[in-house]
Amino acid sequence: MKLRTNFFRLNKLGQALILEFRRPKDQKGSKFSTGQAMLSMVFLIGGMLLLIGITLAFLIYNFVHATFGFQAANRALGVALAGANDALGQLVINREFNVNGEQNCVYNFFIGPDKAAVTVIHHNSPCQGSMGLPDVNSNQIFVMSNAGVSGRGRKIEMIVSLDKITGEVSIGSLKQTGGWGGVECAGEDCNI
Repeated sequence: MKLRTNFFRLNKLGQALILEFRRPKDQKGSKFSTGQAMLSMVFLIGGMLLLIGITLAFLIYNFVHATFGFQAANRALGVALAGANDALGQLVINREFNVNGEQNCVYNFFIGPDKAAVTVIHHNSPCQGSMGLPDVNSNQIFVMSNAGVSGRGRKIEMIVSLDKITGEVSIGSLKQTGGWGGVECAGEDCNI
């Protein structure tokens, strides 16, 4: 059985007219040309795929950037805490530990490629007034540790209490600043 590609229709006079599925090639001046619909469809699908690709690239870039930023901020916090702990360790070993010989009463504490700038200020230290740091009394020491990793910075501020009679060194207050807000603790809650 053969499929027919031609259909017949009768006109007003009863004559058979042949209707074809395709337009004859010699017909000119028609309002449609071959392939115009297909070209529009290719542009539409191509544009949609391009839009989806650009959107995915933008989302992936932002996700990776945010993830690395979060890691850098946590790493900076760890380095700043390590610098503050190093200063605390120096004070336990030598209660008179002072960095007045260093420039601006600051020394650098390195952990691999990262560093923390640690400031130790005793009562009546020459650096206290010039740096605008808080006043500490005679049995307190102010410790500040700044660290930055990949543009993300964190700062730890500690006030260390020093008992002159027993030689005990304890953390009076600990405050983290920089980045997404600060965290504070005081007294016995400051266990590092």
